[in-house]
Amino acid sequence: MPDITTIAACSTALAAIMAIAIGLSWLKDGRPGQRSWLFAPFGMAVPAGVLLTYPDILPGPWGLRLGWFLLTLVYGAAWLAARVMGGRRARPLAVLLPCTAVLVFSGTLGADDAMSELRMLPRVLLFAAFNGLAAREFGRMRSPRLPSATTLYWIFSAFFAFDLIRSPFALWLPAPLGPGDTQVWSIALFNFLIVLEGSLLGVFMTALGREQLAERHYQLASIDPLTGIGNRRALDDRIAHLEREHDSARSIALAVLDIDNFKSINDALGHAFGDVVIAETAKIARDCFGANNVFRVGGEEFAAIVTARQDDAVVERAEAMRKRYEGHSHRAGSLSRRCTISIGLSRLEDVHDHENAFKAADRALYMAKRLGRNQTVVIDSAAPCTQPPAAEIQTNVSVM
Repeated sequence: MPDITTIAACSTALAAIMAIAIGLSWLKDGRPGQRSWLFAPFGMAVPAGVLLTYPDILPGPWGLRLGWFLLTLVYGAAWLAARVMGGRRARPLAVLLPCTAVLVFSGTLGADDAMSELRMLPRVLLFAAFNGLAAREFGRMRSPRLPSATTLYWIFSAFFAFDLIRSPFALWLPAPLGPGDTQVWSIALFNFLIVLEGSLLGVFMTALGREQLAERHYQLASIDPLTGIGNRRALDDRIAHLEREHDSARSIALAVLDIDNFKSINDALGHAFGDVVIAETAKIARDCFGANNVFRVGGEEFAAIVTARQDDAVVERAEAMRKRYEGHSHRAGSLSRRCTISIGLSRLEDVHDHENAFKAADRALYMAKRLGRNQTVVIDSAAPCTQPPAAEIQTNVSVM
C-alpha cells in the first residue's frame, strides 16, 4: 500500500501536469486574456501540494499553515476564473481577505489545543463557499451553445453540496478531512477529490473557452453591424427555436417591415442620415417586439416575430409599432425628419412552414405599399401567390 507522502506527491505531480497542459492550451489558442485566469488555480495548486506534502521545508507549523492557505486560494482562484469566463471582473480581494482570515485563525485560536477540533471547519466552509459561487457563475452562462457551462454548473454544485454535508464531520475526522491523526484512507480520499475536481475543471473550462470563441464567431456572422440586431441567418435560428418550444396557446405571426420612400430620404439627406433612420427603426422595433424578435433582412427591410395570446392582439402590436414609428422624429445634428413604415403580417400557422409565411408577409407588405404606404396589412399564409390588380387587393386582405 502506498504511504501518505507518495499519495500526496502524486496529486501534486498531477496538478503540475494540469498546469502545464492549461498553459500550452492557452499558448496554442493565442493567449486569450480571458483564459489566463484559468491557469491561476492550477499554478497555485503546485506549491500548495508541495507544502502540504513536505511541511518540514518551513520551520514549525508554518509549512502546513501556508499549504492550507494556498489551497483555499486555489478554490478562490477557480471562482475568479469562472467570473472572468462569464465576462465579469475578477475580485481578488474577495478571495484574499477570507483566506487570510482563516490563516490568521489557524495561527491563533486554531493553534490552541482547546480549539483544535475547529481547525478544519473554517477551511471546509470556505471551500463550500467558493464552489457555490463558481456554480452560480456557470449557472448564469448556461445556454444551448455553451454545454460546458451547464456541465461545470453541475460539477461545482455537486462539490458545493458535498462540502456542506461534510462540514460537521470536519470536527472529528482524521486529517486532512478533520483535526484527527492522519490516516492513509483520509489523505487518499482528500487527494482524490481535489484531483477529480481539478481535472474536471481543466477539461471543461478549456472546452468552455472554445465554445465561447465559437459563440463569438456565430454572433459576428449573425448580427447586423449597423443596427445590432440579427440578420436573416439569426431569423432562421429564431424560428428553429420556436419549432422546438412551440406553444399552441400563443398566436405567432411573421411581420415584414419596410421604411417608406427610403430612397428619397437618402437622396435628400444623405446616406449617413439614412443609416440613422435604419438604426432607429431597429431600436423602435426592438422595443416593441423584443430584442430577440427583430431582424434586418435587407437594406431598409426588417422582419419581426410577433407573439400574443390572440390573433387580434398580434395585429394590435404591429399597429402600435407603426403608429409609434410615425410619431418619431429621426435626428442627426441639425437634420430632422419623420418617416413612416409599411408592415406586412402573416400568421405562422405552422412554424415548420415559415418560408410560406415569409412569402405571404412579403405579399402583404407589397399590398400595403400599393394601398398607400404607412399601414399594416394582414394576409393568410395560404392565400394564392399571384398578385391581383390594385382594385382587387383590398378583398384579398384578411385579418388572421
